[in-house]
Amino acid sequence: MAFKSVKEYNEERFGGLFLLRNHGDYADVVFLYRNLDDVLIADTHYIKSPDYSGYVHCCGRGCPACERKIRVQSKLFIPVYNITANEIQFWDRNVRFENQLSTDVFEKCPNPSDFVFRITRNGASGDINTTYNIQAVGKNTSASYQEILNEFNVKMPDYYENICKDISASQLLKMISSSSSRDSYSESLSSYQVTPRVSAQSNVPTKSTQIPDFSTVKEPNNEIPSYTPVGSDMLPSDNDETALSDSDEDIDNVVF
Repeated sequence: MAFKSVKEYNEERFGGLFLLRNHGDYADVVFLYRNLDDVLIADTHYIKSPDYSGYVHCCGRGCPACERKIRVQSKLFIPVYNITANEIQFWDRNVRFENQLSTDVFEKCPNPSDFVFRITRNGASGDINTTYNIQAVGKNTSASYQEILNEFNVKMPDYYENICKDISASQLLKMISSSSSRDSYSESLSSYQVTPRVSAQSNVPTKSTQIPDFSTVKEPNNEIPSYTPVGSDMLPSDNDETALSDSDEDIDNVVF
């Protein structure tokens, strides 16, 4: 296995995800929803295998991942056009985030794709109490929902396959079986117990070693102006330089 640059590693692990790493980070986006009916939720498993690591749909009854006790996660993958990164990305959210999406987005803008929203992170990297502020900052007059999809040759909902794969039960079983050897020790070994060291030549009882216990140790204005991104066009040409989206925590323990 060869070394990779940090950039290559992040692109492989977080490519296609909308992430804000640090407190105060923000990005201007277009939610790729035309109405509430476009919002999709899925019951998923996060799989690690030699061929693929990422989300897959739960197969339901007889699901191999469920039988292996791999946690089911109800996910809300929110498609956004990240204006700064010039990329369609998915914002990986727990299903509980749907309430904020409805309150901050749909109640104010029934067709969110007609507006540009600023998403701001409130919380340090890794903070489980992180929240996000979502506010409309302008009308989207540069590119419509369909024009954005056409620009990137994307079709919805087919594009969701990039974030969560729909595979058969037999394919899923093959995936998790190929990675089971890496987890075999965790299933077969008992918990390690600290025992006192005893000299072979001494009959004097040895006191047991005492190990310290450290375990305890604002709504948008009614008149929203047209959004004008930096530069001439909302969708830069292929020759334009655009900033990459910020990275975030380990996807295995999704705490975004």
